Amino acid sequence: MEAEKLETLQKIQEKGMTVEQVAEAIQFDPVLLSLYLTDDAYPVPKRIIDKISGSLSN
Repeated sequence: MEAEKLETLQKIQEKGMTVEQVAEAIQFDPVLLSLYLTDDAYPVPKRIIDKISGSLSN
């Protein structure tokens, strides 16, 4: 699960987006999303990873 989190962070950076922009794109609280995406061992729920991946693929 930690690998998915790191991959998602890399995708966000490659797109040149901020966490706030991603949160707006997936209609999610930006503060909560930034807490989920901090560089730590805590997992991000699969449904959020899926939403982020879906919005970045567009």
